[in-house]
Amino acid sequence: MEQRHINIEGKAIGYKTAGTGTPVILLHGWPQTSHIWRKVVSAIALRHQVILIDLPGLGESESYDIYDTGFIAEIIAKTAQTLGVREYHLVGHDIGAWVAVAQARRFESRLKSLTVIDAGIPGLIPDVIFKPENAQRVWQFYFHAVADMPELLIKGREKEYLAWYFQNKSVVKNAITDLDIAHYVGQYSRRNAMSNGFGYYRAFSLSAEQNRAVHPKLTIPILAIGAESGVGTSIGMAMDKIADRVTTKVVTHCGHYVPEERPSEFSELLLSFIEDHQPCANDQFSNARQTAL
Repeated sequence: MEQRHINIEGKAIGYKTAGTGTPVILLHGWPQTSHIWRKVVSAIALRHQVILIDLPGLGESESYDIYDTGFIAEIIAKTAQTLGVREYHLVGHDIGAWVAVAQARRFESRLKSLTVIDAGIPGLIPDVIFKPENAQRVWQFYFHAVADMPELLIKGREKEYLAWYFQNKSVVKNAITDLDIAHYVGQYSRRNAMSNGFGYYRAFSLSAEQNRAVHPKLTIPILAIGAESGVGTSIGMAMDKIADRVTTKVVTHCGHYVPEERPSEFSELLLSFIEDHQPCANDQFSNARQTAL
């Protein structure tokens, strides 16, 4: 897929697109880029228009220096609107799921469905998750939130730092290859890229406050996917707090990086869910023509 950029409020947002049909927008997490979707794009693009967006400050997207998910959600929504995409299925993994939830709460009428993948959503994740016994899984939430110190300690050690996550938070160890890690390291070794990523964690409390604010419950269909060795069913329980139509699925023998570790299972879950919430075929292709880039 060709790398493209679009100007949103004076900043370049990187995106790629493939396929035709009802749009599906995919948002990656940390410490990754839209490269995370490489194993599933082909399957999804057989039935839908796929739009991969790099989150602001990461990958091929420039930074706005503001990282609370409410603000980032507005940028993603404006990106979709500028691309001519009126309604779409929204999918987010990790911090991409944080942004996707914030977007659903602000722009629900634009979404046909929401899928969140193995994420601790700010304001919705139970406090018990952060107890000391879970330090191996959640310590980065605290470390990344500290001003300046992570950058000081990680500079020049980006490869070792990121490789730790891929080794310790995955179950399928060959799913993310040395070449993939090299890609992620290259992206996050760019000037300010690490700081941009940490910005999402430094805004965690504000994002949590936004999510705890009183809103009507979401009524769009929601698919909550947890990894057996990740957040499991807790992602569904989190979404139940703010939505009425939540389907929870757990991918077995899988770590945090679901689209990379279990691409076939993930694609099947996502496509089946989307098809269950699609209009008839004629309506689908009519809408695709209207929203094509």
